[in-house]
Amino acid sequence: MFSDWKVLYTHPRAEKAVAADCAALGLEYYLPLRSATRVYQRRKVTFLTPLFPGYIFVGLAPGKKYQLLDRGHVVHILPAPRPVAMLRQVVMVRKALRQDPGLEATDPVTEGEIVRVATGAMMGCEGVVTRISRKSSTVVLTINIDIIGKAVPVQVERAMIERLIDNRTRRHRHV
Repeated sequence: MFSDWKVLYTHPRAEKAVAADCAALGLEYYLPLRSATRVYQRRKVTFLTPLFPGYIFVGLAPGKKYQLLDRGHVVHILPAPRPVAMLRQVVMVRKALRQDPGLEATDPVTEGEIVRVATGAMMGCEGVVTRISRKSSTVVLTINIDIIGKAVPVQVERAMIERLIDNRTRRHRHV
């Protein structure tokens, strides 16, 4: 049933243990795993790691909640305010992982958000996201020169930017 799906927030590096707990309790679950490769002493090792560290999606039966919490791997249960929409998004993530098992999760960036370039030739530059490319992983960052009322648009890779947080409100800065 759609209404009993929840998101479990786990202790660090306990996602696979929670998945094993769910399987032992007969619960439906989905732990999105991505393929990662590392080189150790001239050997390539490929392994599966959670796409969303600390989170697992579970169809939680009413009587099983406390049995799952008693296992000691779950920190908090997050109810899904719109479970049908959440399940639709999870299905899309599953399809994307089938196409490219090496996908990585990123924080969403919205237009109007103030960001800083973290790597590359433009490192340290701050600007406003004015356009997000739908076809590629790039964003158009506008660097403003306030005193003369001009701006320069720069196209950068999404992976190269970081969101800036307003220290007063602890929220992401927007224009």
